[in-house]
Amino acid sequence: MQPPFGSSFKLILAPARSWLSLGPGWAMLAGILSTGLIPLNLVGLMQLLSLWLLVDPILGALWELVGVQGLWRTMVPSLLPPPPRHGFYLPYAQPGSIAGRLVVRIRRYGRWWQEHFWPEQGSHFAAVFLGAGLALLLSLTFGSTLFWLTLLALGLIALAGQTQTDLAAAEGGRLQSMVQLLLPWVMGASLGSSLTPLSLALAVCYWVTYLGGLRMLGGHHRAELLFTLGQIAAIILLLALRLLPGAAVLTALFVTQQIIKTKFNRPAELLPKLQPYLVLSLLVAGWSLGSLLK
Repeated sequence: MQPPFGSSFKLILAPARSWLSLGPGWAMLAGILSTGLIPLNLVGLMQLLSLWLLVDPILGALWELVGVQGLWRTMVPSLLPPPPRHGFYLPYAQPGSIAGRLVVRIRRYGRWWQEHFWPEQGSHFAAVFLGAGLALLLSLTFGSTLFWLTLLALGLIALAGQTQTDLAAAEGGRLQSMVQLLLPWVMGASLGSSLTPLSLALAVCYWVTYLGGLRMLGGHHRAELLFTLGQIAAIILLLALRLLPGAAVLTALFVTQQIIKTKFNRPAELLPKLQPYLVLSLLVAGWSLGSLLK
């Protein structure tokens, strides 16, 4: 029996994987570092925390519910129950007519919703709409640019929810890499200043790396090439900008990954071992570019 007093909703924040894993939170931080504007005051740190909540827990939860679990897909049942006797009706709708068949279908869907969908998926359905609303409200506190970027992320998540997000599919990993790395980087870079072409170019390098990693998990041909070329492109970009210390660190991290690769053949075993080196590479690259723009 539920207690008569207390809050109406509960929010549980639990880790989904190791904190030292490449993902939206680190991508957002690298985007901020790439602008050279590091928020060290209280207001800046509060903005940083709020943006992290937006790109990682909130958008991450929406991706899991809509993209991975396919909440939208479960809202289209394969078989509807018989319609109830009473419910929705249209005046003058004759049985067997188009309007009459529409009334029957709406009643059948309503019965299915009440008896099957809501008891099983109601909490997830409410979480998606509350999460999307919270994401948009939170993004508005940062300005119009981040609002539109958040709206774009929500649109991509909804698009991913229309199909199976199988990494083995032909388009596997594309939407996920945009939502989890490219857009968070752009959001971070847009927090304190406008996105620069150099920051976007570096973001694309690591987006290709992230996409390659996802497609490696999906068993795609030449996915490892994407994973490798993305990091090499980041090193070349830093060398072209004469950011030699950053390029040297990225090279050392890349070589370390190649050494680890000789011990693990399967992507499911290899990629978890590479996560700390990828995160460090991402942050060093962002910081190196930011030092140029200061």
